[in-house]
Amino acid sequence: MLFFVNPKAGQLELRNKLMDVLSVFTAADFDVTVHATQGPGDLTAFLREHAGEYDIVTCAGGDGTLNEAVSGLMQLSRRPLLGYIPGGTVNDVAATLGLSRDPVEAARTVVGGEPFAIDIGALGAERWFTYVAGFGAFTDVSYQTPQQDKRILGRLAYLLNGVKSLGEIRPIQMRMEVEGKVIEEEVLLGLVCSTTSVGGFRARQDFGVKLNDGLSEVIVAKNIKTLADLNALGTLLVKREFDPKFFYTFQTGHVRFAFPRAVKWTVDGEFGGAYEEVDITNRCRAVEIIVPAS
Repeated sequence: MLFFVNPKAGQLELRNKLMDVLSVFTAADFDVTVHATQGPGDLTAFLREHAGEYDIVTCAGGDGTLNEAVSGLMQLSRRPLLGYIPGGTVNDVAATLGLSRDPVEAARTVVGGEPFAIDIGALGAERWFTYVAGFGAFTDVSYQTPQQDKRILGRLAYLLNGVKSLGEIRPIQMRMEVEGKVIEEEVLLGLVCSTTSVGGFRARQDFGVKLNDGLSEVIVAKNIKTLADLNALGTLLVKREFDPKFFYTFQTGHVRFAFPRAVKWTVDGEFGGAYEEVDITNRCRAVEIIVPAS
């Protein structure tokens, strides 16, 4: 087993229980190589070069750490199993997969669970995401929120930083091609996601979201004209309810966006680059991650 730990991710619980986690792995007869991530991109680069030497790769950290692991695995022709020990602030993917936030219990799942093949999103040709790619209002909150705030306040830190950005909301001129339709208009934000939880908040509507059906959920918030509509839109976003008056929603395996000028994207809570045109494709069941046994 190749075991990655992000020492800067989320709460301190993982660090306090690290030896217990390693004991779970060694008791299951794994020969464990531990690698502490050295900075952004380290995990991805290491996996690209060395993951093929291992039967299983396990990463401990937040959604960004998981993204780096998946990004490395997606560059391999033979992908080892992926184990995940949630250790970040929100952990949207873990919530959707039913993984425990307790590091020792999550480690037991890694050694005693079962493989589950999940879809992976491709943002253009070189960026990958496990649960969300987004642009527009609030989508930069996660990577602009100070790490210290995340550790102390948890998901409340995202909300507080989101409130700070209210005065910076600007509509974005967008052209979207999806499911044979072309939509051109000003919008406030767009999300392409594959989980029932984004930013730690679960959707109240049943969209038929599945992590292995080859389909991503596209949610685009229309521009608003009045303060009353802004309040209504904000309430619906928090509740994760998507009234057609304010939102376009689709399930699709491919969507294309185009903008008059480069627009910044967020990928799994991290900065994902800026694009004038970008294709987003669902790579069906591309990575096998270990989940609790059924």
